[in-house]
Amino acid sequence: MNKNIYTELLAPAGKWDALVAAVQNGADAVYLGEKSFSARKNASNFTWEEIENAVRYCHVRGVRVLLALNTLVSDKELSEFESSVQKAAKTGVDAIIVQDLGCAIIARKVCPDLPIHASTQLTSCNKYDVEALQNMGFSRVVLSRELSEKEIRRIYEATGAELEAFVHGALCISFSGKCLMSSFIGGRSGNRGMCAQPCRQMYSCKNKKGYLLSPRDLCLADDLEKMSNAGVVSFKIEGRMKSPEYVASVTNVYRKYLDSFSPLSREDEERLEKVFVRGDGFTKAYFAEKNTPEIMNYSISNDNLSARADESVLKEARASFREGAENKKISVDAVLCIKYNEPSTLTISDGKHSVRAVGAEGERAINTPLSAERAQSQIGKMGQTPFVLNLFSIDADDNITLPVSELNALRREACELLIEKRGEIHKRNVFFFEYPKVKNKKKDKPCLVVQIRTKDQFLAARNADRVLVPLSLWDEITPDERCFVLLPQVVCDDEKIIAQLSIISNKYGVYASTPGMIMLAKKQGRKVCADWSCNIYNSVSANALSEMCDGITLSPELSLGAIGEIVSKTDSPCEILCHGYQSVMTSRACLIRGITGKCDCTFPIRIKDKTGAEFVVLGDKNTHLNTVLNSRPTFMADKMKDVYKTGVNGVRLIFTTESGEETSQTIDMYRGKTPPVKPPLFTRGYLLS
Repeated sequence: MNKNIYTELLAPAGKWDALVAAVQNGADAVYLGEKSFSARKNASNFTWEEIENAVRYCHVRGVRVLLALNTLVSDKELSEFESSVQKAAKTGVDAIIVQDLGCAIIARKVCPDLPIHASTQLTSCNKYDVEALQNMGFSRVVLSRELSEKEIRRIYEATGAELEAFVHGALCISFSGKCLMSSFIGGRSGNRGMCAQPCRQMYSCKNKKGYLLSPRDLCLADDLEKMSNAGVVSFKIEGRMKSPEYVASVTNVYRKYLDSFSPLSREDEERLEKVFVRGDGFTKAYFAEKNTPEIMNYSISNDNLSARADESVLKEARASFREGAENKKISVDAVLCIKYNEPSTLTISDGKHSVRAVGAEGERAINTPLSAERAQSQIGKMGQTPFVLNLFSIDADDNITLPVSELNALRREACELLIEKRGEIHKRNVFFFEYPKVKNKKKDKPCLVVQIRTKDQFLAARNADRVLVPLSLWDEITPDERCFVLLPQVVCDDEKIIAQLSIISNKYGVYASTPGMIMLAKKQGRKVCADWSCNIYNSVSANALSEMCDGITLSPELSLGAIGEIVSKTDSPCEILCHGYQSVMTSRACLIRGITGKCDCTFPIRIKDKTGAEFVVLGDKNTHLNTVLNSRPTFMADKMKDVYKTGVNGVRLIFTTESGEETSQTIDMYRGKTPPVKPPLFTRGYLLS
């Protein structure tokens, strides 16, 4: 059983009406975004004044406020992010949600007592990932959506961490934080809060056409007890881009089932479907160990889904958060004191706060004295406030009374005082952050790093300075001193990875994609480099991972100018990606089986979008993860002088579907042995942006 003493229903708030809808329908906490660093920049989001008002509104009603500052942040934006943390501390938010590891370090230094939650974009999928984030100062970890009940339980039992997990709403086909598709094909980065959702578009593969990358919506209302027993504390509803009616309806249903742990009724499931569902019904997805095609929405359009909602459900939802609605009640105890020749008082307490209202003197009763029952009836009329009367007592002289108008005035004043008290903003102390400074570094010609996928590519990589060999290929090659083990971007089965690594000499270094896998490799005494999907986007992140690693690979979403700035501020060897088909999605869904009907990791497929662009989908026989490659290769062979000016220490060429001969020819081209030959279609990625 979960040893944590509480559970939290966490609801989305993309704008003020949605926040009120969440609170009035039973949320224990809400998460919202500020306009600058929210991973949902297309939501309305909140100004700082609105955030402070939201904190007051929520705290009065016993609801916590979590602020999402969860985009990657560039060096030019770091001081603005620092300012955002300072403002967050002054608005009284209960925690911030962060993706960027450098930003987490800034937040911890700027406001040490402001809790930091690790965003799901940090792709925490195993006990090492969670433990590493705990060591870095995160007080809560939001798990990847792709985990099963057993995997969540194993993480909790190993770490005892405070875990948050999604229970309802949209599923991404790619692991969050590992998706670059919107970024590379349209310049709208999901890691920067601007995802254009290319996964919701139509694709074709041979004779099959449909929404081949679009999962159904998640619904785990029937599994909340299992999730709690597995270790989940916070049950998160997706939907900062959704309507207030959606937030109201979904929060209301989940409040009911989180309180009761009873089986989800068909009536309530239909209610959820009527307000919003993508596809023909919901899925329990990975939590119930489901995979394609069961979790996918191949045939139903993703356009105008909100417009299809049932009006009767929407009308009922609107009523729950109409102006003045107060469904979220806080129990209070009251003591009424009425004495002759003394002002009457009403003291009310919520168990933590106590306030006292002062009114008129008691009057001698001409007819009937004020009874305790009548006094309780008047004081208990708190309907238009966030409070409900629990215990009541009266201390009154004999044969005394107080006009009803005075009793009402006492109640109103006491309630206003308690609202004011509960809504007080508790500002935290803030400090300033010292940023990395430019270092005088010698700019040597970078080493050539080659990432391969096949044995033929390995044999062709003789002229490379360093060769990155996937763990799944290691037993097919004869490694030499240039070789590093390339770990999967995502590790769900950490025990399997440990077993495979244990038979490889620790003289061979590792490229790892999460803090947890970096920590594991260091414990094994290996040389370790942070791979590109660690999303190192600024110099603070670079320096943080430099302390853990022997080298770092910078984000492929950076320009050469930004790369040069980061390189100049860190002592660690920095590597960048300059050639090849960039991975734009990493998925636990077996896309190949869903599309072809056969699970075959040795047989890549190609899917085509509406523009005719083709994306290769690769399977991994070791992890059974699928990788979607960009439709165009990155090509920089004719721009290497510009690359060298950045001062990077390593230039990586990625080979996926290329033959051995193509691999050899490309290496020679980047070595300068042959002239650069541009492919018919290519991209510079962000490098020349």
